Amino acid sequence: MTRLSNRQFPMLEALCSQRDTEHMTIEQAQRFDQRPFRSMLIRGWCVYKRGKGFHVTQAGLDAMNEFRNTTITRKNPSLPLTRYFDPTAYGLAAPKKPAVYAMQKRGAA
Repeated sequence: MTRLSNRQFPMLEALCSQRDTEHMTIEQAQRFDQRPFRSMLIRGWCVYKRGKGFHVTQAGLDAMNEFRNTTITRKNPSLPLTRYFDPTAYGLAAPKKPAVYAMQKRGAA
């Protein structure tokens, strides 16, 4: 799972917004906070090409796509809310627990 910080997301977005033929110069890169820029280089999400500048790699594009397209919907929305939510604290009825049935042993026929 790709986790982007509040600094990494805008940095990666700035790199991804460039066309394939464009590169970010060193002067342009110096305008940005260097902490997320450094992490992009370490992770391999951007690289520097001598004489051209910085550009986003396929790994960087994949990270951005994963970030943008991660679904948060549940597979079964009829299941109860998280156990950390206490409905009684909000004046709601507690959810009913399903009944548990025990099998009984039968004697020999």
